[in-house]
Amino acid sequence: MTSILKRFGPAGLALSVGALVLLPVVIWGVPNNPDLTNHFRFALPFYEAIQRGDLHPGWLASPNLGYGETAVRFYPPALYYLLAAGRMVTGNWYAASVLVLTLVSALGSLGAYFWARSYVSQRLAICAGLFYALMPYHLSEVYQAAQLAEFAAGAALLFCLAFSKRLCDNRRARDVAGLAAAYALLILSHLPLAIFGSLTLLLYALMNLSKGEARKTVLQLGAAVGLGLVASSFYWNTLAAELKWIIASGVNPDPLLDYRSNFIFSSFSAEKSETIWWMGLLFIGTMMMILPSLTLMFKKFAPQNRRSLMAVFVVVIFSLIMSTAISKPLWAVIPSLKLTQHPFRWLALTSTAAPILMAACIPFWAERFRRPRRAIALTMVGLVFIAVTFTISQTVRGATYLPRPTFERELSALDDAPGLVHWLPVWAQARAEGRPSYEKCAPLPGSAAKVEAAGRLVTINEWSDLHRTFQVAAGVPVEARVRTFYYPHWIATAGGRVLPTRPDRQGTLLISLPAEAVSVQLDFQEPTRTHIAGAASLAGWFLIGLLLVPLSLRRKR
Repeated sequence: MTSILKRFGPAGLALSVGALVLLPVVIWGVPNNPDLTNHFRFALPFYEAIQRGDLHPGWLASPNLGYGETAVRFYPPALYYLLAAGRMVTGNWYAASVLVLTLVSALGSLGAYFWARSYVSQRLAICAGLFYALMPYHLSEVYQAAQLAEFAAGAALLFCLAFSKRLCDNRRARDVAGLAAAYALLILSHLPLAIFGSLTLLLYALMNLSKGEARKTVLQLGAAVGLGLVASSFYWNTLAAELKWIIASGVNPDPLLDYRSNFIFSSFSAEKSETIWWMGLLFIGTMMMILPSLTLMFKKFAPQNRRSLMAVFVVVIFSLIMSTAISKPLWAVIPSLKLTQHPFRWLALTSTAAPILMAACIPFWAERFRRPRRAIALTMVGLVFIAVTFTISQTVRGATYLPRPTFERELSALDDAPGLVHWLPVWAQARAEGRPSYEKCAPLPGSAAKVEAAGRLVTINEWSDLHRTFQVAAGVPVEARVRTFYYPHWIATAGGRVLPTRPDRQGTLLISLPAEAVSVQLDFQEPTRTHIAGAASLAGWFLIGLLLVPLSLRRKR
């Protein structure tokens, strides 16, 4: 028992400190923000689809007043799998939300501990987990902004950085598997952070390469990233092929989503963007927490592992620069960066790396406390406490909490509510005109009937998410108007022949009907590439699991 506690006790303590910062959520309720309801607009029908046996839903039928939702094809699904699992375990969405947020926070602190162990002792690594849990931007993700997917992606990113360091140091198969799994989960959690994290991983790995084994390490790093891409291909395969089929911000671009307007300190006008002001305060709080660790960069004061810590220091500086307008030339050169829209999200990267430096500098400042002149040490500790106090008083106490009854009332109105404009299919441009992409789409006019055929009698036989059948009586040839958004994967057939389909100006699905009576079958059919990507993902996760098996056992088998 003692040996188990000695081995796993520090990691358990790191998990505990991560869970404790979510104690206000457990006591007072789920923090509210408009993004919270947007997440649950996906989570509710996502869970229902999984219950019906569709493990990776490609279409959600109930949102947008029953016209359907395409966002599930483009938004990373990891958060919704977690929420669905939490719903199955707890039996209600409120308890599931509290459980998932607490679990993700705990895993984030464990990831910081796991990465810090490559540089510092167990005790200091626990401090790294605590510092990560208290980083201003990290707590703002859950308490103020409801950026739940980004909050979850931070934990995956920490394990990516930890396994890349271990792979560069040890070149073991299990580290290849760990990096592959963490990278796949990063992609499946939050796309902007996956883009930022990929650039950061490249920089960090290059700085950790040893000259003697550089070629072998690069091959293993490439294999791990490739395996992570394969394991997550069931998601990004659809994203890459069909992104052009949604409005995003293309029809009516929203100035607030232009990356040039979202650098930290890019505006001093409160009317222009309150978010920029808030991010500026978080940036200042983050800098106050980082400042004591800058002594590590001076050779006179640095510990023996200063050289290896330089890679972490570079990550911190790089992420800070990328969040400000200084990095504009890089944003102009790298096309994928522009799609992320919010440069201030680089503070999530800063929040992952800074705790490692903060933990490593503790021995230096602890020694200064034992000296007669310790004013500077007191000042440095004071800066950290000021930043933490600001975070608790403004971010945590300033949050709006939803107790369970209020939370459940909010969710009850989401089943068929209108969605955001930028998730609409491009064929629904008329609904997006004049509306910023962060606003709800306009309700569609007309009858609530599921199928209308210009006076011809329609009888609905079956109506599920991906499969509908209905009969239409004989009459003049017309186009039936189906209460569903047009999407190329909707295939209408009657008597074994495919019926022509097209969208109207509102994006509604129209089916051309012959004069005779017909029984129409409407199916949402995934393309062959989707099935291939799904099989590849299963193979990728199987290979990751195989690499985690000790080599001696694999040889025996």
